[in-house]
Parts: sequence; structure tokens; C-alpha cells
Amino acid sequence: MTATGNPPGNPPLDAPRPSAASAPAEEARGLIVIDKPRGITSRKALNQVEARLEIGTLGHCGSLDPLATGVLVLVAGKARKIQDLVVQGEKVYDMTITFGATSDTDDAEGVIAPMPDAQLPSREEVLAHLPRFRGPIEQIPPTYSAVKIEGKRMHREARKGRPVEAPPRPVTIHELELTRLEGAEADLSLRCSAGTYARAIARDLGAALGCGGYMSRLVRTRVGALDLSMAVPPEAVGPEHLLGIEAALRDFPRINVPLRERGRLLRGQTLRVPPGFPIAEPCFAWCDGEVLALVAFTEGGAQYRTKKLLI
Repeated sequence: MTATGNPPGNPPLDAPRPSAASAPAEEARGLIVIDKPRGITSRKALNQVEARLEIGTLGHCGSLDPLATGVLVLVAGKARKIQDLVVQGEKVYDMTITFGATSDTDDAEGVIAPMPDAQLPSREEVLAHLPRFRGPIEQIPPTYSAVKIEGKRMHREARKGRPVEAPPRPVTIHELELTRLEGAEADLSLRCSAGTYARAIARDLGAALGCGGYMSRLVRTRVGALDLSMAVPPEAVGPEHLLGIEAALRDFPRINVPLRERGRLLRGQTLRVPPGFPIAEPCFAWCDGEVLALVAFTEGGAQYRTKKLLI
């Protein structure tokens, strides 16, 4: 055995690790931010990237409907271990609501039912109704959604002519601002918790105004710390666009591991929490600019150890 405790011929635990982009294909670990175009499913966009990169199976962190465009985060290799955390990150959207009609899908892809006698709202009326949609609210998912009711997807039941209504779900709308109102169209910016349906906001705002409404445009501009400036079209993705998981985790609580203790953490040993460290979870262990692991705190927050190894 060597001094590091590794079998002869293996690199020491504290040796520098290759970057995500330079790692062999079978060891690729990272994420890709794509700008999903309108008119295709998230699965089709993911399949296009898989075919281009040949780095194995990819996962995605929250799908977008075919109507929607913008940030779709894909994860490869061990980065799939943080997939659920990225999915749960807050989302930011630019959206357009068309007033004066309703849709059975709450967006422009459904059957549109005009309300010719409805009066289109003024800017003042829209602004007066927005506060009720901010903060913690209860939202009923659209009839055509992936929510499961008694083990069955709502959209599948609706397409069979057996639509069901889901119970209201708690979501949080951090920001909802009107940016443009011209005729029947209103543009809004939305920052919200995971699980929020932008088209449900269009539906419910139109109902509150008494004129009906549906979502006619949606652009996701951010997922957690990942935004549209990092995104590339699926057909343009190359190996150089594989990002380290650090890009997605930079806003999460972190504990910095001294280089001399890196190996101990990777071997599952318990380390002492620095005095005065603010305990918050989920928390990640970083060392020399690299994320090593999701950690768990023990002994009342006095110690920590690896909960999920990420390298």
C-alpha cells in the first residue's frame, strides 16, 4: 500500500481530477444548458444532444412543453446525482398571455374558445389583479399536465376524454410583473418555485379579469444558477459545452474542505465543522474550486461527512 492508502498504480486521492470536458467519454460528469427551440419536446432535444456527444445516457432537470423555449438543463454521468436538486431550483420565465379566449390546455396548443363579448382589460386592471398571484399561493395544475392522480397522468386521461381536476398545490410566486400590454396580449416576467405552471397563471388571471386568457408564449430564462446566456441550441452542442457541476451548485450552501483533509472526506471519514459555520442543508463540500460531495451534519452540527459522493 502507498502512503495515501491506495493500491499501487492508482493516483492518490488528493491528486488533481480531470475537468468534465477533458474526461474520457465514459467518465463524463457534468451538465449542458441548451436553448430548447419551440415545437419539439424536451425528450427530442435531449436525444439530439445524446446523438451529437455520444457520452451515454443524459437526464434532464425539468421538461419544457413543445410550445416553450429556453433553458433546459441536461446532466451526464455522476452529475445525475444532483438532478433532483437542480429540478427543485427556482425558475424564471418571460411569458405572454392572450386575453379574450380560453384554451382547454391553458396554452396556444389547445382548442381555443373565443369570448367575443369579453372586454379586454386595461393596464390598471391587470396591475390591480397581479398581487393576488404573488407569494405563497394554491394553484390547480392544468388538465393537460403530467401530474398523477391515482397513478394516472392527467394529460393521458384528458386525451381519452376522461379529464380530471387535480387538487390545489402550494407554489410560491416570488415575482410577477407586467412588462407590456398591447391589445389582447400581455407580457409578464415570472420568478417562481419549482412545480409552478405558468399557463395556470394565464388561465387564472384571465378568469379573474372576466375575459379569459391562455398562455401564448413562454421562455424559460433561468433554472437555479443556470441562465440563458449559458445555453446553446441542441444542434450546436459540442464537448466544449459540457460544464462542471460547480456551475449549478454555486448558489448552494458550501463548506470548504482543507486540501489536507480532502482524502479523509472522500474515504467517508468525519470532519469537524469550522467554528461559527452557519448550518444549512443541502450543503456541498468544496475543495480547491471543485465540488466533492453532498454532506450530512452530525453531532448537532459539530461534524460533517459525505452523504453523496459526486466525483
